Amino acid sequence: MIRKFAAIIGIIFIAPAQAIPIDTASWAHWTLPASSSIQGNFTQGTHNITVTYTGNAFGVDYGSYIYNVPTSFTNAEVTNTPGTNGTLLMTGGTSEINSFHFSQAVIDPIIDLFSVGQGGMAVTFNFLNDATFSILQQGAGNWGGGLLTQNGNSISGWEGNGLIQFHGTYTDIYFTTPNYEYFYGATIGAVSAVPEPATFALILGGLGLLGWTRREKPGINRV
Repeated sequence: MIRKFAAIIGIIFIAPAQAIPIDTASWAHWTLPASSSIQGNFTQGTHNITVTYTGNAFGVDYGSYIYNVPTSFTNAEVTNTPGTNGTLLMTGGTSEINSFHFSQAVIDPIIDLFSVGQGGMAVTFNFLNDATFSILQQGAGNWGGGLLTQNGNSISGWEGNGLIQFHGTYTDIYFTTPNYEYFYGATIGAVSAVPEPATFALILGGLGLLGWTRREKPGINRV
């Protein structure tokens, strides 16, 4: 009976972590001549996050055409693209340090990248301060392509499109874009719902109960 109860807890409180939509920044209007920074907003859990981007960019594109191959920007966990929320347009080619600053800490932020580099010419994002991340998805975009590669804290693309997720809690993400190309871009957000403390407690309780039942000696039936 206890084993069945533990299994039910595992199903109820662990399985729903799959397939949660992301919320990406809804950026303010920004076109040439670009100011020194731009703000957007997204939500995570019950928190409304203001994100401020400072760095290399020349505008924002609000067209959904950027993500017209949705399978390149979604997977089992991320079920939606940024759509028309806006995407920062960049050219790179400088030593400038770019940054996303969050008004409060964000758990496991997600960046969508599009048209990074072109065939025969790579463009690289170098993330600073020991930021850790992984590629969740990649593939063709509006202009074809699809290749993204990770080398430590750097992402390079040859017409690369895809989705990367950072691991941990962040108030700032810093990066450089040393390679010039006209043009490529990025936007940022996070999984829109995160477990509240009470849910974490239930998950840990369920895992603890599973562990306790595994320690029972064979042949002993506890009531």
